[in-house]
Amino acid sequence: MTKFKTFNLLFLFLLLCSNTLISQENTDNDSKECKTQINLGVDLMSRYVWRGADYGSSPSIQPTLSFSSGNFELGSWSAVATNNTFKEIDLYAKYTFKNVSLTVTDYYVPLVNGAPSSPDVRYFIYDDKKTAHSLEGSLLFKGGDKIPLWVLGGVFFYGNDKRWGYDAGKDTTDQTYYSSYIEAGYTFTVKESSADLFVGFSPTAGAYGNTMGVVNAGITGYRKIKITSDFELPIKGSLIFNPQTSNVFFTFGITL
Repeated sequence: MTKFKTFNLLFLFLLLCSNTLISQENTDNDSKECKTQINLGVDLMSRYVWRGADYGSSPSIQPTLSFSSGNFELGSWSAVATNNTFKEIDLYAKYTFKNVSLTVTDYYVPLVNGAPSSPDVRYFIYDDKKTAHSLEGSLLFKGGDKIPLWVLGGVFFYGNDKRWGYDAGKDTTDQTYYSSYIEAGYTFTVKESSADLFVGFSPTAGAYGNTMGVVNAGITGYRKIKITSDFELPIKGSLIFNPQTSNVFFTFGITL
């Protein structure tokens, strides 16, 4: 639909404007601290496991690019399976106030298990019943160093959250499932390493499973390996359980 095409074009325009503003700010405010930041990086992962499901069944390359200024952040994130069976490109806009972040994410997933994910996988197609895009609104609370807890809640509200095969009425009429996900986590440190304990729950059938239940639980560990006096290599590993599907995953990755 036109309004969602406009969303993407506006997003790309804002990215370009952000880059221009960064250059201007660096020129005009050399004596002041630059509050606008660019983040560019890539994760090389043994698997892409998201919210309890394995996407691609192969190593995954995951680049990211974001611009942040004050409380606002605009960014893009992607995952490409090395066996060419899965592709994802996301755009997001986030606003953070104190410990709470509100994010709207456009997930574009044209290929799943080597097959088209929707009736029309072209990028600028935003027809609700045909598009390969899924829009999600999410809210995140992070307690910070004193209270190292987080709570995340997200719901798909438009696009390719359809045809999951769990509700005949919705499937035959291409209705949105409004798949929802709730996650709680706790961060702790041991010497030079840190780890996240997490558990994720879906209250309804939909994108995450065929019924209500826990779909994502486990632990992720983080460590930096010193390569030279000026460079440390961040590594991470996750042990992930999906009780609903009786699956377990162990993933490993490095960040560049």
